[in-house]
Amino acid sequence: MLPIIVIFTYLAVVLYIGIFAFRKGKTTGEDFFLASRSIGPVVFFLSLFATNMTAVAILGSSGFAYKRGIGVFGMMASASGFVIPISLFVIGTRLWALGKRFGHMTQVSYFRDRWECSSIGTVLFAMTAAMLLPYLIVSIVGGGTILEELSGHRINYHWAGAIVALVVMGNVFFGGMRGAVLVNVFQTVLFLCFGMVAFVAIGHSMPGGFTGTVAKMLESPARSWPLERIHPNSISPITTTEFLSYCFIPLSSIMFPHMSIMCLTAKKVTAFKKTVVLYPLCIMLIWLPCVYLGAIANGQPRVNAAIASKSPDVTKMLQYHGGVDDAGKPTAPILTGLLKKLGTPEATDLLSSVATSNLTSEQFGERLYEVVHAIPPKDPRYGDLVKEVGRLSKTASGDSVLLQMLRLYVPAWLSGLLAAGIISAVMGSDCHQILALSTMFTSDVYNYYGGQKAYGERSSVYVGRAFILLANTVAFFIAWGKPDIFELAISWAFSGFAALAPVMLAALFWKRSTKYGALAAALFVTAAILGTGWLEKIHAFPKGHKPEEVIINGFTLFHHKFLALSPGGGKLFIFGFMPVVFMVLGSALCMFVGSLLSAPPSDATIRKYFGGTSTAFPAAKAQPIIAV
Repeated sequence: MLPIIVIFTYLAVVLYIGIFAFRKGKTTGEDFFLASRSIGPVVFFLSLFATNMTAVAILGSSGFAYKRGIGVFGMMASASGFVIPISLFVIGTRLWALGKRFGHMTQVSYFRDRWECSSIGTVLFAMTAAMLLPYLIVSIVGGGTILEELSGHRINYHWAGAIVALVVMGNVFFGGMRGAVLVNVFQTVLFLCFGMVAFVAIGHSMPGGFTGTVAKMLESPARSWPLERIHPNSISPITTTEFLSYCFIPLSSIMFPHMSIMCLTAKKVTAFKKTVVLYPLCIMLIWLPCVYLGAIANGQPRVNAAIASKSPDVTKMLQYHGGVDDAGKPTAPILTGLLKKLGTPEATDLLSSVATSNLTSEQFGERLYEVVHAIPPKDPRYGDLVKEVGRLSKTASGDSVLLQMLRLYVPAWLSGLLAAGIISAVMGSDCHQILALSTMFTSDVYNYYGGQKAYGERSSVYVGRAFILLANTVAFFIAWGKPDIFELAISWAFSGFAALAPVMLAALFWKRSTKYGALAAALFVTAAILGTGWLEKIHAFPKGHKPEEVIINGFTLFHHKFLALSPGGGKLFIFGFMPVVFMVLGSALCMFVGSLLSAPPSDATIRKYFGGTSTAFPAAKAQPIIAV
């Protein structure tokens, strides 16, 4: 119970900060949603960094590294360390200046004024809100997973997710942006400090330490259970094209509504200076320990057994006590057959316990480890059982690998402190995501269509709070099914917002850009996301199927198939690249062509935002192909 007590103490502090901010706040929309644009440089950096560090950076990265290896750091963290600071400097500073000058509170309010559009702005609002929702779901899944794992399943995932959602909702409901920012300062310090402590504590406590673990993985693959060496076809190697594809993912950072809105809260533009300099260093401090721990977990037999125990096959095995499921099919038939064939006292006792008692997944994982550990490595049956454990581990979500290492290798009192640091990273972004959805709805729908004008300034705050309740409730029920954190974020949130980066760049720096170019880009991105999801769904193998590459279209270019799904993961690749590459390029093309085929904004708007006139480009006076 000790980790639970520590975590709940932390959650109580988070909730109190929201109430404290409520007492210090004003009853104006700008104060509730933007903290009156008064955030200083140190607080701005800490809050902005925490806003972007989510369950993907903590749980998702370690789980992804568990399955794909140490190269995950290069794919995600290295690219982010360069692209995000540059985008903050190029886009964030200009967005801040225009927001402060003209009173914009969201991206859409800027787009509407910049491109003189109304209904198209509403389309952009609906699209960005729909893409932000999966990211909010990721935070709830991450928080629920942490509480469930560190409580030893005393609190199940659904109750744990509800607790996290309620605490975040309470903080934002009462404190608004000021509450979210104050919580982020507290949380950033926590997870920066505790992240390094977790790294050292786990490394010191695991058998052999870091050095011994890596040496074992190199010297004796069979004994150390590294999944990639034992089951090479179960894990897709990181290809050059996939590696390069991930360079496009960090473009999503500045396009996330909670990040762009956070940029508008700075008191002075000089606040961006510290952020640009310190951001890459802090990314390294967070991502490197998480990725490295996830990668070396592959060489920890006890961790592999714990992850395998959470696979769909074992879950059914425990649910139906090793019998048959509702469809009449045997549960975990391969594992059951191997345990029966093995016939050791440990294996027989494990099967008997499954049949006669309610084992938890943690108990099953521990017992499974003891079964394999008792077999001499030279025994042929050892390799067969280890291969099956590797297969089961591959079919399970790896999101809990870091938490399993805390549970297995760190004392309970320290585990609670470290879990509070981890959950702080998850909840730091969660606060801003739900506030961003509320700000967008209030500013881009309620205020824009006359609600504030009809019912007064204070009504926008009430509407914003009501939308916080609605959005959080919807996200919680979607998170009920516990989708995979990393895949959900990459497939929907990251790819979609990265593809909208050309729209923001065109709005800020290209006078000739138009609302129809933005509409064409938005429709293209929506179609690409839905099309990708549809192809992955109809062509993917069912869970538990032997990992194989699926060729959708066999046309080959530079040794890469036109359309193919990756083995095991079932993710779409186009000529070896992830869809995000073609989504970004296609969005830029749609923005360019759509703008040239339609009339530019008026001279007054051009002068307002660029200090010149539309006569700077002759096409401004040409007869438009698409009438405005």
